[in-house]
Amino acid sequence: MADTSSVEVQMQKLLEQVDKDIQKAMDESMKQVAKESVSKLKSSSPRKTGKYARGWTTKQIDKNGIVVHNSKHYQLTHLSENGHVIRNKYGTYGRTSVIKHFQPVEQWASDELPLRIMEKIE
Repeated sequence: MADTSSVEVQMQKLLEQVDKDIQKAMDESMKQVAKESVSKLKSSSPRKTGKYARGWTTKQIDKNGIVVHNSKHYQLTHLSENGHVIRNKYGTYGRTSVIKHFQPVEQWASDELPLRIMEKIE
């Protein structure tokens, strides 16, 4: 009976270590992908050298999450991604052109993160 208990304890320790390794791989991968996403957004922003491009940053929201956002000009992301109605000097209305710069980076990050986690686990 003592052998079963010993095996159970050893398996529990082994599973805890595997869990820690997976969590570490996830944390490292999330940080790397988030950092690269910020870099890609800074280079693909409509005005690459302006305040909007410099505003991209990451924020740790909890133990298992990182958010990439524009901390200074967050309102402009939605407006430039989707376009918006404007009024010109003649009083007529029109729409701005749509500049897709966030969506491709978001798609890249959602595809890249699972691959990087799997690389580190294997």
